[in-house]
Amino acid sequence: MPSKEVERAVLAVCLKTVPGFPDGLARDSESPDFLVSVGNRTIGIEMQEFIQGASVAGAPAREAESIRATVMRMAQQEFESRHPDTYLYVYASWNRSTALNRRTAPDVARQLAFLVENLMPPSPAPGQVMSRREASYLDLENTALADRLTHLHVLLYSPATYGLWASPEWGIASRDLDDLKAQIQAKESKIATYRQSCDEIWLVVYALALPSGGFDMEALGGERIESSFDHVVFLDAVSGTYALLAG
Repeated sequence: MPSKEVERAVLAVCLKTVPGFPDGLARDSESPDFLVSVGNRTIGIEMQEFIQGASVAGAPAREAESIRATVMRMAQQEFESRHPDTYLYVYASWNRSTALNRRTAPDVARQLAFLVENLMPPSPAPGQVMSRREASYLDLENTALADRLTHLHVLLYSPATYGLWASPEWGIASRDLDDLKAQIQAKESKIATYRQSCDEIWLVVYALALPSGGFDMEALGGERIESSFDHVVFLDAVSGTYALLAG
């Protein structure tokens, strides 16, 4: 399950790119995931990460990706616990031939957080959007990550209010509209519960930089669906490209 930090980062992208997206303080909730007060109205926002072929039985293609994402999240948490006012964008490319497992994930995350600390870029120079550093082989070797990572990029934007640690990976983008619609429909079972506390409800379906999460945005051009949600938006959270599917 994606962390609240990831979901809040996705919300920030929506606020910048999606016309009419609720603009206000998003409060953590359970059903739906966030509540936003706009005037005297309460707007609910439900989040759903898109995963190719996901069902109640799970998503087998996501397991290895999930472990890598867990390592990135744990490393980010460890780094930010020691640097609470520093928000970095960290992108790691993993060596697929060296398998990760959940038992060793905490140790790998600690090594990664330590490496990022040593690679922290300086503040961007005047007129620059961001500064960056890339790990060398020697950097990786010194932290026992040489057999796990192929590349590591650390970016510092100024100003920044949240960080994003991710593992961009290549995969085949889905064009399966039925799969996407089925995942949207599966979220509608709680609409009646959401209506008890919300005047309006958004569903944000988002794709992260993972092979099993890719969707061909061209396939959504002009696509509209029937939904019990007031608004449904599909967001490529990396590029910021979006498609309004309902509302």
